Amino acid sequence: MEQSNYTSFNDWLENSKMPNGKRKVLKSAIKLFSQNGYQSTSTSSIAKDCDLSEATVFKHFKNKKELLDTIITPIINTLAPSFSQQFVESVGKHTFKIDEMIEYIITDRFHFIEENHQMISIMISQLLIDEELKDQLEEIMLPKLSFIIDKANELMKQDDSVDDDVSAEELFRTISGQLLISTIVEFKFPSDNWDTEKQIQSMIKVCKKVIHK
Repeated sequence: MEQSNYTSFNDWLENSKMPNGKRKVLKSAIKLFSQNGYQSTSTSSIAKDCDLSEATVFKHFKNKKELLDTIITPIINTLAPSFSQQFVESVGKHTFKIDEMIEYIITDRFHFIEENHQMISIMISQLLIDEELKDQLEEIMLPKLSFIIDKANELMKQDDSVDDDVSAEELFRTISGQLLISTIVEFKFPSDNWDTEKQIQSMIKVCKKVIHK
């Protein structure tokens, strides 16, 4: 499996070797797929958004499905394994207490979501209808998640202020829920008053409250 040091999908897109026209088509497709969904986005609308002819779109991609596959394939083959491994290693290096883990995971993952929200939106939409893609992503992510949960369990046992009746699985369900809700609010209901750092602190507060007596 190919390894990478990319920090975001956009980083991969900007630094991958491809004609500029193809890169422009991909950028517009990502934008429109994330906004309107794959089914509701036409190749003509992609061409219009990137200011190219539809013929140029078909020069680089045989059809819309190939365009989607060109977006999804590097995520599964390269980026998801790399991103998840980077995250696991960072958690191991930066968290020695459960409160530190909560702070690090929420801060790190929310900034990651903000930087990659278009791709995450596309992936979620496809995971709902593509069982094979779901299985591939689970194969990549579940071992990493198990490692994080095991480490959280260990840190929770070391902290006398943690409620013994609360499991690491419950904590991570809360963290996931907080990240999901905050992402929906930021990107589906944008506001001029949005403050990322304030929202991160709010999520951290909620998650800490779940585990402490």
